[in-house]
Amino acid sequence: MKDFIKRQIEKQSVSFTVENFLGLSDTENSLIIIEIPLTDYTLTDIARIVESNNARAMNLFVLPVADGNTLMISIKLNLLDISPVLMSFERFNYKVLYYQMKEGAVTDTHKERLNELLYYLEM
Repeated sequence: MKDFIKRQIEKQSVSFTVENFLGLSDTENSLIIIEIPLTDYTLTDIARIVESNNARAMNLFVLPVADGNTLMISIKLNLLDISPVLMSFERFNYKVLYYQMKEGAVTDTHKERLNELLYYLEM
């Protein structure tokens, strides 16, 4: 037990790098990075959005942006396909800066087909 606690403390005290921010472990299958104004940040809302899509946040890291009014939040999830989570964040006006999925990526082809369908429905 003491070794586990020691490793966790060492992980937290290691210098922060982009690789640490973006890397995925074996339990984390996907990554979402969102940007949010500091005044709008509530962890409960973010957790509600993630968990309402049957996902679990395996890791969450908050990084203040240089302006001091904005936060970048890295959320590592246990899902392979995070498309529903991405759509939920967009629906609630969160700015998704980056996402990575091990499987089930939303491709440009899917987006083009959806846009064509919506255009057809508007006719």
